[in-house]
Amino acid sequence: MVTIKFSPVYAPELTLLKSVFVKELTITINGESFDFSPLQPGYELSLEAIGSPLFADKAVMSADSALAVTLLMPYDEATATDDIRFPEPVTVTADGPVEIPTDHPAPPPEPPTIEAVNGLLAEQENGY
Repeated sequence: MVTIKFSPVYAPELTLLKSVFVKELTITINGESFDFSPLQPGYELSLEAIGSPLFADKAVMSADSALAVTLLMPYDEATATDDIRFPEPVTVTADGPVEIPTDHPAPPPEPPTIEAVNGLLAEQENGY
C-alpha cells in the first residue's frame, strides 16, 4: 500500500505534476521512476537521499510495510480550486495511475447585481 500526500504551492515557474503511476513500491512521476522497494519497514528515506525536486518530504515505510510519500504539487493559477489548493491524500491499493488534482482555475466570481450594490429598494425607486 502507498499513501501519497500532495503539497500544493503556487509556483507558475515550476513543472506541473502531470502524471503519477504506482507499481508495487515504484512511483513514476512525470515519467521519472523512483524505486522505494529497498526501504525496510520502520525506516525512512530523507528528502536529500531521494534527490528529486518532485518530493516535498521524506519517504516513510511503516512497520507494516506501507509506504508514505509527499509530492510537491505546483499549480499555476492564482484562482486554483480548493481541490488543488487543499488536496486530500490518496491511498493506492492496486498498481496503476493515481488520480491527481488537475490544474483548472476556479470559475470567475459572478458580477455583482444591482441589488447587491444598491439594494433592492434603490432599484425599485429608480423604476427598474
